[in-house]
Amino acid sequence: MMRRTRLVFAPQDPQAPPAYLLVDEFGEPVGRGEQPVLAETPAVPTTVVLVVPGTEAVARWLHLPTRSDPQARAAAALLLAEETAVEEPMHLALGALEPDGRRLVVAVAEARMRAWLDLARTYGLAPDAVVPDHLLLPEPQDEGPLAVAIGGTLAVRRPRLAFACEPGLAPVLLDGRAPQVADGEAAERLLAEGAGRLPLDLRQGDFAPADRTPPARRDLLRAAVLAGVLLLSPAVLDAAQAVRLNLAAGRLERAATQQAAAVLPRGATVSDPAAQAQAVLQRAELAAGGGPAGVAARLFAALAEIDQAQAESLIVSPDGALRATVSHTNYSDMELLGRALQGAGVAFRQEGAREEGGRIVSDIILGARP
Repeated sequence: MMRRTRLVFAPQDPQAPPAYLLVDEFGEPVGRGEQPVLAETPAVPTTVVLVVPGTEAVARWLHLPTRSDPQARAAAALLLAEETAVEEPMHLALGALEPDGRRLVVAVAEARMRAWLDLARTYGLAPDAVVPDHLLLPEPQDEGPLAVAIGGTLAVRRPRLAFACEPGLAPVLLDGRAPQVADGEAAERLLAEGAGRLPLDLRQGDFAPADRTPPARRDLLRAAVLAGVLLLSPAVLDAAQAVRLNLAAGRLERAATQQAAAVLPRGATVSDPAAQAQAVLQRAELAAGGGPAGVAARLFAALAEIDQAQAESLIVSPDGALRATVSHTNYSDMELLGRALQGAGVAFRQEGAREEGGRIVSDIILGARP
C-alpha cells in the first residue's frame, strides 16, 4: 500500500510551534503549514519523520570497518570527543557500513534528543524516524553542494558532508564555494526526495523504539508443543540429562587429572587438579613478570601516557584480579586507559567514578576472569 510522508520540523525556538510538509505517495508536496496539536488520525497511512535542527547534530563519516554497533559507537565517541567538546552526555547514531569501511555518525546531546521526542508526544505524534535537517537533503551526485533554508539557518549537503549554519557562514565552511540554495517548490521537492531515502534514524541505542511485534502463530504453536513435551515427560528428560552429565563429568575429570599431572613437578600427587595447576600457573606468571605484578606494571605504563593521571590504590582480589583507584582530570581518560590496557591483553572494567577535590576518581578492575 502506498503511504504518504509527513515531515514535522522541530523549531530552534522551543516556544515556537513546529511546521510540517506533507508529501504524497509519488513524492509530491501536497500540504504545508503549522503542525496542529493532537491532529486527527489521517485517512491515508502516513509515515511521520521528525526533522530536528542540524545545528545541534554533528554529522561525520568516520572509518569504522568491520565493527558491531556497540564497538563502532565506542570508537566514534573517542574520535568525536575532541570535536564536540561538550561535557553533557552525547547520543550517537550510526549509518550503514559503506564499501570503503566508513560509516555516517551523528552526535547529538541526549537532553536535546529527549526534548525533541517530548515535543512530538506533545503534538500527539509517534515519529517513524528522526533525522537532522541537513541529512534530509539528498546527497548530490557531483561535488556541487545543495542547500535549503530551514528555520533561519541553511542546511547544506554534498557527498560525505552535511551541516547546518547561519547563511553567511556556508561559503566559509565550503572553502569559499557558495552553495546552490533552493527555495520555494524546488526546496520542498528536495526535502521530499530526501525523505524517501533517509541515511539514518536517530532513534538508536537508548532511544530505539521498543519492538512490539506480536509473536507469529507458528512460534506460539511451537512453544506450546515444547511445553507439552516438558510437562508430559519430565522424568524421562531428567534421567537422560543426568546420564549425559555424569558421562561428561567423568571424561572431564579424567582429562583434568592427566593435564594437571603434566604440569606438576614429577612425582607430585594429584589431589585437586584445578587448584594445583592454578598454583603452578600463578608461580610461572610471577616469575615471568605476569600475574598481578604484571597487570600492575601494565597499568602504570598506560597511566604514564595519560596527562595528570595516577593510581591512588591497588588491591589484589582472591581471584587474581587487580582493583585500582585512579585519579585523573577528564572523563575520557578512562576510555584511553581501557584501550591501552586491552591492547596490552589486560581485561578492563570501570566500576564507577566520582569527583573529589576538583579531580575525577575512578574505580577500575583489571584482569578479572570471566
